Amino acid sequence: MMRQLHFRHAVLYDIAHCLLDLFPSDADVSEIGPEQSPALFVSWRTSGVANHPGNIAWGVHYRFEPEFLRAYSALAGDAQREACERVRELSRHLRFEYLDPAAVSLFVVDVTADVIHA
Repeated sequence: MMRQLHFRHAVLYDIAHCLLDLFPSDADVSEIGPEQSPALFVSWRTSGVANHPGNIAWGVHYRFEPEFLRAYSALAGDAQREACERVRELSRHLRFEYLDPAAVSLFVVDVTADVIHA
């Protein structure tokens, strides 16, 4: 079943669909921030007992430069898919290792206009 996404910004809708399979199926994907500079926030919690390494709230905050949003909107189909794939590449380094005592549970991914021109 395809998850329903409701976003004001069409670019974020496209990017969110491109990223969904990178995260658990129960992750919440939302548009945050003001309309002029919207962002995506993906969050979920791993199960486990309180105060146990497995019980962690995870989050990824995707911040988009306004130049990226404008440039993406001007692209045609294949070029948009390529830009989405580049955002996916920015996400591949994220490691959700809850057994690591030094685990980081909130990541920020800055998506710049360079992603369009790579």
